[in-house]
Order: sequence, then C-alpha cells, then structure tokens
Amino acid sequence: MIDIATRVNIWLCILSFFLAAISIITVILTLQQNSRMIEASTRPSIAVYGQEIIVDENLPMFYLVIRNYGQSTAYMTKFHYNYDFKGCYRIDSNKDYLQEMNHAVIAPGQSRICALDYKKIAQEVEFDIGYKSETGKSYEGHFNIDIIAGTAMPVAKLGSEAHSVQNISYTLQEMLQKSL
Repeated sequence: MIDIATRVNIWLCILSFFLAAISIITVILTLQQNSRMIEASTRPSIAVYGQEIIVDENLPMFYLVIRNYGQSTAYMTKFHYNYDFKGCYRIDSNKDYLQEMNHAVIAPGQSRICALDYKKIAQEVEFDIGYKSETGKSYEGHFNIDIIAGTAMPVAKLGSEAHSVQNISYTLQEMLQKSL
C-alpha cells in the first residue's frame, strides 16, 4: 500500500506535467500570433486606384496608380485586367504598357502611374494582382474600379497667363504627380 505522501507526490507530478504542457501550448500559440502580427505589419500592400490632376480647366490628367502602402518591397507576379487599354494611353501607342507590371518591383511607399484618357474607358475594370514579399510569402488582390467615378468633381484653381507662373504651375504639378 502506498502511503499518503507518495500519493500526494504522484498527483503533484501529474498536475505539474499538465501545467507545463499548457504553458508550452500557450507559448507556441503566442509566438504564432506574434509572427502573424509582425508579418501583417511589415508586409507589402498593393492598391490600384485612379487619380485626376487638373493641369488647367481644358486639360485634366488622369492617372491609374499602383501603389505599395506596405512596409516592405512588393515583387509583382501577376497583373491582369479585363479591359484592353490600347488606345487609352495619353501617348500615341498601340503598346499595352500595363502588361509591364507583371514583373515590376515596387518599394515601400512607391507608386507606378500610367496616364490614361479616362473618357475612352466606358466600363468598370477588374484587376487581379499577385505579389510576393521579400520573405517569399505570396499575396493576391482583386479590385473592381470604375475608372471615371469621381473624375468630374469640380475643383477651382486660379491662374495667370504669365509665363513664370505657368512654369511654377508645371513644377508643382510634377511634384503632385510624383506623390501619387
């Protein structure tokens, strides 16, 4: 027969084993959650949207912007859309410039812009994108964008016919364009 002290020691050993197992499981779950939080806060985050700059009242400039809002570099692996942009670019060309985004690299805070004539785009455009982070983790996104939505918003700007003011205006517009 086992005396009481031995029984208590056996039960304490069993209880200690279960508490140690619970502690190990808690530590593992906490480390996994911390890893997910760190990954979410440092990952690349790509967005696609339209932006208009009004150079003068007769010449609004529309840009399709692909921007990395994340904290690490995005390596584009897929950039597909359901619209033929040929003939919609602000330069005369039959080349589809957006296809070049399939293998682009976008640094944190960096954007790629493409000047479009939004009057030639008469439908909502679907974008399917894929990209990888520096650690090799893959992400995907799907955007439905009505390109012309919000482009006709009135914006009042005062200007002058003077040439020096025009140069300042062009410089400021260039700075604005680069901040897209």
